[in-house]
Amino acid sequence: MQHASHNGPAPQRHTALTLSDGEVDFLWWFIQGSIMDADIRSRLYDHWGMCPRHALAFFVVEAAFRPHLVHGSTILYNALMRNAVHLVGGHGPYRFAPEVLVRHKLCPTGPCHMCKLGYGPYSAGNAPPERLAQGRDFTNARMFAGENRTGWQPHVCGQCAAVDSPVLCRAHLVEAMQREKPIPMQFHRSTVECISRHLAKFERAFRWDSRGTDTDEDRGALIAAIGWCGGWREIVATFGIG
Repeated sequence: MQHASHNGPAPQRHTALTLSDGEVDFLWWFIQGSIMDADIRSRLYDHWGMCPRHALAFFVVEAAFRPHLVHGSTILYNALMRNAVHLVGGHGPYRFAPEVLVRHKLCPTGPCHMCKLGYGPYSAGNAPPERLAQGRDFTNARMFAGENRTGWQPHVCGQCAAVDSPVLCRAHLVEAMQREKPIPMQFHRSTVECISRHLAKFERAFRWDSRGTDTDEDRGALIAAIGWCGGWREIVATFGIG
């Protein structure tokens, strides 16, 4: 990972994620197929996924119930990273777009889907106790993160993690673009393209004719995409970066 100093106060340290009954209950139903609803997908695209808490929760719950088929998160964040490549990489309709338009497109245009529905750290739910226990079990998620660390660790945002790194998540990239100083867009473009390229390979590996073709870097790109789109603080607090 390349390193460079950054200015500003260190971000607040977050504690590891603890999911409420309501969050587990909602996400259990969500991974059954609700994510495929066109209106819901549109809201998720508007927000660049979910907020940091619920983006990680989505991955954790899906991994808890489907450790070998973390497909919902992969489909969503693969689509978001493809969009990011068009924006940051200046491809397609944004090839000659002014920076102010790119910056605007990188900002959410709607709220987090789960937050808008009222789900948070204290929301109640009616799921059976065994389902709640399984949904709160981080074993599979931590194993996935640990085994595929090489695919996401280089992409941790220096601002989110309070480390000496030039890498930025989407939100901190927007902040950097709002300043008058020029920023190294080629560096950030390479980050986005790398994450997107590996995550596309991971999604493709879910197909029967491509099974077993994914690498640690491809699988880890899922966590990298979640972090790039929604921020890294919850991820770092849960999985660490060392």
